[in-house]
Amino acid sequence: ACNDVVKKPKLDAHWGKCHSPFTCIDCNKTFNGPPQYKGHTSCISEAEKYQKSLYKGPKTVRRLLLL
Repeated sequence: ACNDVVKKPKLDAHWGKCHSPFTCIDCNKTFNGPPQYKGHTSCISEAEKYQKSLYKGPKTVRRLLLL
């Protein structure tokens, strides 16, 4: 496990070197490989999750933490 933080567009290249499971920082979901993360197209931040309709901030860019 390398514990690098990688944005989704660079994940394929990093997966080629690392081959370890990774977790989406925004929604805390863990993925074991490309078939799982490629389908992960939307999630919500902690602020959106807990503030619900009160949340007014920008949408976040998904970042993945490689475990």
